[in-house]
Amino acid sequence: MRRSRFFCFYLFIGILVFNSCAKVDNNARDFSFVFMTDLHLKPDSTISSAFDRVIDTVNSLGVDFVISGGDQVYDVMRGNVQRSDSLFQFFLEKKKRFNVPVYTTVGNHDLFGIYEESDVDSTHIDYKTGMYQRYLGEPYYSFDHKNWHFVVLNSLDVQDKKYIGKVDSDQMKWLKADLAEIPAETPVVVALHIPLVSAFKQVYPATGSDEAYHKPMVINRSEILELLQQYNVKLVLQGHLHWLEDLAIENRTHYITGGSVAGRPSWRGTRHGPQGFLHFHVSGDEVTWDYIDYGGGKSFRVN
Repeated sequence: MRRSRFFCFYLFIGILVFNSCAKVDNNARDFSFVFMTDLHLKPDSTISSAFDRVIDTVNSLGVDFVISGGDQVYDVMRGNVQRSDSLFQFFLEKKKRFNVPVYTTVGNHDLFGIYEESDVDSTHIDYKTGMYQRYLGEPYYSFDHKNWHFVVLNSLDVQDKKYIGKVDSDQMKWLKADLAEIPAETPVVVALHIPLVSAFKQVYPATGSDEAYHKPMVINRSEILELLQQYNVKLVLQGHLHWLEDLAIENRTHYITGGSVAGRPSWRGTRHGPQGFLHFHVSGDEVTWDYIDYGGGKSFRVN
């Protein structure tokens, strides 16, 4: 009888210790991060001051890292090496003020010299993503954080001296290989600039019969979505449109277009919502987010 009591006592203590360790382990997996997009930075005193407020706000949140969804600078599509260099240098100076790592994404305004009126052509070393890579690194990559897998894609290409939404064939091969390396249950976050899924064109339909307007913004979207459906993709974080939306597809994946730091029109208005960014909270496999209006200090929470 005495031995049985001792066994029950130690079993009870063991359960308490196990539950306590499990709780500590779960808490250790919790983290938060910021997704901000369409910064459209240039060395203007008003813009510089506003973005300093963004940085101070992010630093006060105690997040683990920041993902920038593209259009870090405004802009380099028309060439001019000296001016374009100065824009990326300006962004890098601001980036240093963040207390945490900042992961960047290629936006259309980050593509160097692609327009007809550019003073360089496709033979220039900085053409398209060349200058971006020189300052910010690879145009697509992945990283892991506390059992979550993050994939940053380049959803842009160039055709007829204009940008188009496309994930090219080399990148698709890389993406398939990258995702094949992770366990099936791993939560995945994908970030890219041009949206894969959005209701923007339904809410704001084109006037007249603009057939191109109603085509997918990323021309090989179906191929990408078919691949992503094979994995535990929790979030697809998007930019470009300067508006905020959260589309929960099959109660499985949230396609979130992240508003805009610069507003719409860029640095001149707040059409489609206030200037701001997304603050994500991750606990285990669950995610919630706030939208932070860095100007007025307002926020709201979406579960």
